[in-house]
Amino acid sequence: MTERARKLDASRLKVISGGSPTPAPSYRLLTQVSAALSSSLDLDRTLKDVLERMNALVAFDAATIFLLDDSRTELHVKAALGVPVALKEVKSFKVGEGVVGWVVRHGTTALIQDSSKDARYKVTGAERRSKTVLAAPLRAQENLLGALVLVRAAREPFGPEHQKLVEAIATQAAVAIDHARLFETERASRRRAEALLATAQAGSEAVTTPELLQRAVKQVAFAMRATAAAVILPDEEGEIIEAAFDASDPPAFGLESLRSQPVGALPLMAALGESVRPLVLLRTARPPLLDDTFWSHSEAHAVAAVPVRWQGRMTAALLVGFADAERLTPAELELLDEIGRQVALGMERLRLQARVQDQQNEMAVVSERNRIARDMHDGLVQYVYALGLQLEHARDLAVSQPDAVPPVLSGSIQQLNHVLSEMRTFIYQLRPIIMKEKEIGQWVSDLCTHFQEATGIPVRVEVGASPSDDLSPEISIALFRIIQETLANVFKHSEATHATLSLNFGDDAATLTIEDDGKGFDVDARPAPGIERGRGLPNIEERVHELGARLTLESAPGAGTRLEAVFPYRL
Repeated sequence: MTERARKLDASRLKVISGGSPTPAPSYRLLTQVSAALSSSLDLDRTLKDVLERMNALVAFDAATIFLLDDSRTELHVKAALGVPVALKEVKSFKVGEGVVGWVVRHGTTALIQDSSKDARYKVTGAERRSKTVLAAPLRAQENLLGALVLVRAAREPFGPEHQKLVEAIATQAAVAIDHARLFETERASRRRAEALLATAQAGSEAVTTPELLQRAVKQVAFAMRATAAAVILPDEEGEIIEAAFDASDPPAFGLESLRSQPVGALPLMAALGESVRPLVLLRTARPPLLDDTFWSHSEAHAVAAVPVRWQGRMTAALLVGFADAERLTPAELELLDEIGRQVALGMERLRLQARVQDQQNEMAVVSERNRIARDMHDGLVQYVYALGLQLEHARDLAVSQPDAVPPVLSGSIQQLNHVLSEMRTFIYQLRPIIMKEKEIGQWVSDLCTHFQEATGIPVRVEVGASPSDDLSPEISIALFRIIQETLANVFKHSEATHATLSLNFGDDAATLTIEDDGKGFDVDARPAPGIERGRGLPNIEERVHELGARLTLESAPGAGTRLEAVFPYRL
């Protein structure tokens, strides 16, 4: 403490004891401190401001504010001024240890004139001279929160006047700390409720798992004020990484390269598979569970990795990045764990819905087959049976009454034409329902949209003006199935990141073109179709050739794949 500060301190305290009619600086300071504490909920900044204002009135060499931890067994530094030792070497005291521990244990102020003569004082560094110490408890009503400690040279000891002022400021500071903690608790509770509600809504409103994960990861990033967030989705067997969804655009973690890779290629997935609680990953940790490649895309210095589990099985991994590792408190990790359970619940809901839908589809197929069988029995079979009787009658007449045969054959021809008409009606009714309800451009676009939502592979769609006449049922069905089969191949085999589809209608033919930027293959070296390899391309080729259409397939290793099918309108 400088000589000027010492004289200023003495003169101001003289005003306090002298009873001057003008407002004493100490009362002005108390008013300023009270206003500062009551108007701010930024506790760290406010407490430091209090220490600086105190130093203008009660000169000191060092000041520290200690607060009790949650267990109420240790005191940690919350704010300090001129105390490098307290911040670097002595970050905490146990209750009962040192002057600050004594003050908290007894709940009363300690005024030590000479630290070398008081056993309560604990030396924390290289001690060159004795000190005078003034430590006051921080108490809000009956709740003891910590202590305020001032230190300066022993030759200029603190006195009773200093004690009164410091105790008054300590009381004000304790009330502010209590209010700030209540505010933080309320804000944390509100944020927890908002985060869980947003995740639950994403799980209840999404119609596909990719949509759920995309929405959930964005909600988590926003609610947790995170620098990055992503979800890694393994396949149902837990062996291959099926997709990765990032909250940022461009992606913050750069996880896209993991798609179609073995789960074991990412050490983090193995670690999460054995953990029931979130893991905390630090950028500086070695060996890393996340490769440096992923860290380089993000500003995060710490990541909470949350295993998303359902009935003990990990169905996904949620990654949430923070710029400050201290954000990952037990309460935050507990919240992220609860969010992970909400995501798992949403995924299970969609899985059950898909099973119910599959069962309903199977029931619909059985019902449709029964209807077709009934209609064929009551319609086509009867017509064909009648046609057979007419032809038998014509055969019998050919011997006995040749002149009567032509009318019978004419009737048979009419009957045959009727059978053909009935068959065309059946073919039309067998078209997928989506083709009956929507224009061709719409159902093609919907097919591609559903594919993109299910796989994460974007598809650019271009459909020309529809032909003046409706496409025949045969061509419509062929187009529908070929698009389905080709897109399925893109997902299963190509490892593509983008695909394009165009469908154009000329004067005489419809042209379908599908391209991807995948790994491609040698068209001439394709293995023969089999059960273990599937019949995707052979089925497409059969459909095309049966309709007298032309198929062109272009591909090469590393060069993507292009399929073009041209269907003439008249078969």
